[in-house]
Amino acid sequence: MFLSMTLWAPPQGFRCLPGRLIRALLVMLGGAVLAGVLVSLTASVASAHVPTTDGTSTIRQHGSLVRYELEVDYDKLTKAARLGGVPREATDAEREAFLESHRAQLASYLADRLTVALDGVRCAAALEDTRITKRQNFLYARLLLTHRCPGTGSGRFTVRYEVFSDTAAIGAEHTNMVDYELGGSGGSDVFDAGHRELRVGRSAAGQRESPAGKSGFLSSVGRFVGMGLEHILLGIDHVLFLVLLLLGARGWRSVVRLATSFTVAHSVTLALAVLGWVEVPAKLVEPLIALSIVYVAVENIARGETRHRALVVFGFGLLHGLGFAGALNFTDDFSGRLLVSLLSFNLGIELGQFAIVLLVFPLLLLARRYSWSTVAHTGATAIVGVLGLVWLAERLLAPSGAA
Repeated sequence: MFLSMTLWAPPQGFRCLPGRLIRALLVMLGGAVLAGVLVSLTASVASAHVPTTDGTSTIRQHGSLVRYELEVDYDKLTKAARLGGVPREATDAEREAFLESHRAQLASYLADRLTVALDGVRCAAALEDTRITKRQNFLYARLLLTHRCPGTGSGRFTVRYEVFSDTAAIGAEHTNMVDYELGGSGGSDVFDAGHRELRVGRSAAGQRESPAGKSGFLSSVGRFVGMGLEHILLGIDHVLFLVLLLLGARGWRSVVRLATSFTVAHSVTLALAVLGWVEVPAKLVEPLIALSIVYVAVENIARGETRHRALVVFGFGLLHGLGFAGALNFTDDFSGRLLVSLLSFNLGIELGQFAIVLLVFPLLLLARRYSWSTVAHTGATAIVGVLGLVWLAERLLAPSGAA
């Protein structure tokens, strides 16, 4: 297919265009057939991300009273709690009133899905307030729960989080960032499918929580590192962007330069977005990330690596950093705990990126020893470029508010 394209003469109207650009577009068109087959066989690839929802938990103890402020996706909550649908054109005031009118049903849904216990005795819970809030144009329900615990509030606390645990009900996985001051200590943690329990404080015998509770500093850091690692490895668009850079790289020196440029750029915007200093809607960021894939694919085929590529990669890295930030949704409180969590998450991303480079680039160098490598590299680049076009169209046509 690709050989026949190189022999094909472009129509008269196209001859004013640079020959290499025409060839790049034609090769990408040839790859469209195979890319279409891949997309049709794996529908999940078209979205480039594992469907997820996020949220936050702010837990504060005041003696025997524990205040728990929960923020979760508004639409997913109304669906999981079976509150009924809210018209898409509803105003924010109407959405807030809808939550308030279903407070009893919400309290019933949370009763066994969000619990606080002191020394094994469950604290009495009450849903005190329901509101809404927006983050990057996404609507969240903000629920304030109070838990009244027995005695003076001294002992070992166990927080159990099962909100959205039935992923089939919401069609997505769920993570919840936790910031707590409880049981005489404070910290950050993550609730997800593999970690639903937080244990802090001292038992009645005066012993601190055992390592089995997995609530220590190192365990928390490890979970954020794991989140970063998972986010880049499961974010197919980020992975393929890196693969395109490796396909176009001339050697290890080039790889180091491009990887450094990409790392610095995405680390900057990841930090700025998570800290709330920069806010760009996902409906703008996600199509631009797809466009970055298309651009690099076309450039790989048309010109190869240019002397300005590091600057181009830096610019696209800023976009990918905003995309990485979409996996994190911390509370508004700026603290050292937030910085540690952010650095841990970013470390996970860097480890994933490092693993991709070490796995893929040596194989590419080995393949370049063979005569068929040029056709294979061009074909792979074309397929990735067409997938980028698919994602670009999908994200531009996605309904407002879709992740």
